[in-house]
Amino acid sequence: MIVYAIVPARSGSKGLPNKNIKELNGKPLISYSIEFAKRLPSVTKVICSTDSELYADIAKKYGAEVPFLRSPEASIDTAMEQDILIDLKAKFKEHQIPEPDLIVWLRPTFVFRNIDDIEKGIDILKNDTSYTSARTVVSTENRLYKIEEQELKPLFNDFGKSMIRRQNMPSAYTVFSTDIIRFKNKDINDDFLGRKVFPIVSEKICGLDIDDLFDFEVVNAVLTQMESKNAV
Repeated sequence: MIVYAIVPARSGSKGLPNKNIKELNGKPLISYSIEFAKRLPSVTKVICSTDSELYADIAKKYGAEVPFLRSPEASIDTAMEQDILIDLKAKFKEHQIPEPDLIVWLRPTFVFRNIDDIEKGIDILKNDTSYTSARTVVSTENRLYKIEEQELKPLFNDFGKSMIRRQNMPSAYTVFSTDIIRFKNKDINDDFLGRKVFPIVSEKICGLDIDDLFDFEVVNAVLTQMESKNAV
């Protein structure tokens, strides 16, 4: 079974300009996902999907292949991940690159991942064809509220109580860093993961996502602390 790791890294970040190549603890952000991908035993190719020659050069420096640049249509602000996947399928055909059976989709704004988690997801899809994909998740707050007409209203049944113990609520999970997608001979659409997704429950640290400067500084602080502990 052929497995590619894809690191999607568009150059047009608005909230934090050039976020994907911004230096984090001395290395560009995309390097963390590329280096992680290269450590996955099941992965045969690591490809960076980007619209930028600069990003491509940086990705190559850290060991990714960039056999083509992403099309403009798949690089605009409103492009969704399915648009990038469709672009990949077309570019693989154009450049005569064999389609992989599976794609490991590594969003570059996540620095922390576990190799065993991802390999587990790959193995599940290899051995159980009933699963349409696999996705990493982390546990999250299960008592969420919305604000409606300047009133705080629960998104759960609060049974008329002002406080409910988290332990008395169903466990909740939020989707995060990595998807493992069936790709070969598959028509990509808005429901590219399908309806039977295997959940890979990861440690909470794997849910640290960099969306803005505050997130960036938090992750940088965590990395710095981890590095200092390892040096002791």
